[in-house]
Amino acid sequence: MKRIAVDRRAVRWHEGTGIARYRAGLADALTRLPLAVEPIGDGGDAAARAGWRDVPRMLHGRSAATCAEPGWLVPDLYRLAQRRFTATGALTTLTLPDPPAIVHWSHPMPLQVAGAANLYTVHDLIPLTHPDLTGIAPRRHRRLLERLAGVAAQFVTVSESVRADLRARLSLTEDQVSCCFQAVDPGPLGILPAGLIAGGYLLAVGRVESRKNIEALLDAHRRAATGLPLVIAGPEGHWRSASERGRTHARMDGPDVIRLGWQDNATVAALIAGARALLMPSLAEGFGLPVVEAMALGVPALASATGAAAEIAGDGALLVDPHDHSALADAIRRISSDVPLRTRLIAQGHERAAQFTAESFAARLAALYERFW
Repeated sequence: MKRIAVDRRAVRWHEGTGIARYRAGLADALTRLPLAVEPIGDGGDAAARAGWRDVPRMLHGRSAATCAEPGWLVPDLYRLAQRRFTATGALTTLTLPDPPAIVHWSHPMPLQVAGAANLYTVHDLIPLTHPDLTGIAPRRHRRLLERLAGVAAQFVTVSESVRADLRARLSLTEDQVSCCFQAVDPGPLGILPAGLIAGGYLLAVGRVESRKNIEALLDAHRRAATGLPLVIAGPEGHWRSASERGRTHARMDGPDVIRLGWQDNATVAALIAGARALLMPSLAEGFGLPVVEAMALGVPALASATGAAAEIAGDGALLVDPHDHSALADAIRRISSDVPLRTRLIAQGHERAAQFTAESFAARLAALYERFW
């Protein structure tokens, strides 16, 4: 049977947002393909006090004591590789006794496996395109991508927008970058948090940070005066400044806003399914997972009219300029109460979401992998 390795996080992380959800979708897609899947990488924190120079001697193969499946583990590998890259600018190369044909890293890691086709998923280029909207150091991130470009058999992106940006910024050829999108499965619905009634609130979900345009959303929501509270659910993220964070949090302190922290996947799915509409006028995205989840669950969604969010939403969401507060307020009013608009968005959203099923993601991956056997 053909063999492929994935970083171990791809087979054990199933809760969370962003990359964690991609990893879960990747793990599921691989079970749908006739492949022997072997985890590679982090075996835990046994080497927490070790240095990156110890990586080669810690490599061991197929240890049933630490992994129920065939694979290769290095304790604390990811942290050590990151430390080495920060210190030296060099990638960590793993030499395995019997390497698989393909290693699919679920995001840009400073790692490669000798003798295998190394594929790296790039979720966004926000550190390069909007460095003020992320806590990731742009110079280091660009240096990492440039190093990986020298060894990667392929970069894999989650949208055509990211694919185009990556090609342009690293001067890559068309054949060096593939867009496979990602699988979207809202999963089983949990229980709505106490006090919320299905259809009785608007929802913003994801990290609460500058990139999500929360301040503009709060302003537009109050201008819209829909009578529906705005639920903001998600962990704290990166803010451009302490003053922006303080100002935004002060605006969230009111009877028309309900602030929820991190929620598990089932509760997030329930929140989306129960919302009158999902609102996501973010300033930068690599994909825009909540919008597709809303479309899959039959909930009208509002998204930014630019970048990857607009590409992924297509005609399945109401698109608006995230910088135009008046237009955003009008869009919130319409998506809350315009029945013909809501009906159209629900129907078109279902159709659009069908392009991001687990089956379609697995088929795109299979076509990509076929190039490297």
